[in-house]
Amino acid sequence: MNLSHVRALVTRPQPQAQSLAQAIEAAGGQAWVMPMLAIDPLPETQAIKDCLLMLDRFDLVIVTSRPAARLGLDLIDRYWPQLPLHLRWFAIGSGTAGELERFDIQVRHSSAGTDSEALLGMLGGVRGQRILIIKGTGGRPLLEEQLLDQGASVERIEVYQRSRPAYELSSHSNAVLKELESHAINVILCGSGETMTNLGYYLPIPYRARYRLLVPSERVAIEARSLGFRQVTNTRGASNDLMLEALVDLFEHRRR
Repeated sequence: MNLSHVRALVTRPQPQAQSLAQAIEAAGGQAWVMPMLAIDPLPETQAIKDCLLMLDRFDLVIVTSRPAARLGLDLIDRYWPQLPLHLRWFAIGSGTAGELERFDIQVRHSSAGTDSEALLGMLGGVRGQRILIIKGTGGRPLLEEQLLDQGASVERIEVYQRSRPAYELSSHSNAVLKELESHAINVILCGSGETMTNLGYYLPIPYRARYRLLVPSERVAIEARSLGFRQVTNTRGASNDLMLEALVDLFEHRRR
């Protein structure tokens, strides 16, 4: 793998951003980190505690993101040094699954994509099942709605909130443009729709068509094009491996 022609801006939240940047650099490319999403842990509430104390009453647990896995398992560990053995664990995306595996959890995730539809496709019948969703605020409403429609009983705990980082943005100075231009960036990596939207907040419309954008799904690709990004590549997932494979394909094709 040779990424010597890559000069990438990585916009995913930390610590995932640094991990991806290091992987690009290990393959010979150059990468700079400028997160377009901040992850802010939420305080534990009595409702969260009550839910976690009843963890053994659930049939399966769905974890929607890496921060949800990391923060959720930290909370669970306070009350369950030994996890209930009957629980079935599902993750959205291989990265989220990897975070859960660090806790010695056997977890399944869909290889067909990183959206809620892909996970729902692999769950099968859930009627009568008690399901716990661990997530961030406001995320994945479709997942919960469809599980309820299919006859499941669903509880959720929200362990973090997302926010847009504050960068300099004025008529005289734009921190994101400075980063792009000073490093001659030729590709921007966005791991989610929200990071892409926040990038658009800082990047004026006339500049959006100039930059190649890597996004994790066709849904996000469509959203990106609607915002004026013209060079959009769907990596079909947000993992480091899939992003690196897309970079290889993109820049090898350009060199031929």
